[in-house]
Amino acid sequence: TPQATLDAYKQGEVLGISQVTQNILSDALNEPNLSLYSSRLPKISMVLFNLNNPDVAFFQDKELRHALMVGLNRQRIVDQILNGQAIVADSPILPGNWAYYDGIQKYIFDQTEAISILQNSGYTLNSDGSGIRVKENIPLSFTLLYPDDEQHASIAKSIQTDWLSLGVKVELKAVNYETLLNDFLIPRSYQAALIDQDFTGTHDPDPYPFWHQSEATGGQNYSQWNDHTASEYLENARVQTDFTARARLYRNFQ
Repeated sequence: TPQATLDAYKQGEVLGISQVTQNILSDALNEPNLSLYSSRLPKISMVLFNLNNPDVAFFQDKELRHALMVGLNRQRIVDQILNGQAIVADSPILPGNWAYYDGIQKYIFDQTEAISILQNSGYTLNSDGSGIRVKENIPLSFTLLYPDDEQHASIAKSIQTDWLSLGVKVELKAVNYETLLNDFLIPRSYQAALIDQDFTGTHDPDPYPFWHQSEATGGQNYSQWNDHTASEYLENARVQTDFTARARLYRNFQ
């Protein structure tokens, strides 16, 4: 275990540690002769919205999704929950990868702007004093599933707090990851879900399985995002062998 490895280092049994995990980070930082070096892991965490669930049809509104993104303090999650051991994501393709497009639009946390977007899109505060916004008598309320562990619970609660400040009610439900995948994501029987994607065993940045329209029903496009133009870019990038051409196609996708 990471703790046993750190204990062995303290006892002089080993000279180095291959990985410092979150649970031993504070102890490792207190070791005066231990130098720490950071590198990025090929992992990304995101909230998926089910775009084809009639119970939460408001997710199809890109202005609502825009407001939720702008109204989420992701840097606070990185700093306070992840102890600075992450960076804010702005693309499904990870920075540092040859296919990453650095010119992609960045979304900076701005609660005032998020509220303005909602107001301009017709989401008004409910007259019942609940503080929840409604549009056409439908309240902005949904359930967010998350993996049942302490770190994901903290992230989910931070998301819940931020979005409640916008007038969006989020009910939290913890499930183990296998259940989340098999009982909710694969059958598309969910409203929103906090998930992780791990690309450790994948050397190619190909986003096709998660974002192509053909994967929306039986594949890994669990949010069922359906954009024909983006799908064409992903298809063409798969059959290109020239890296410059592929990078251009992935830039267009992003």
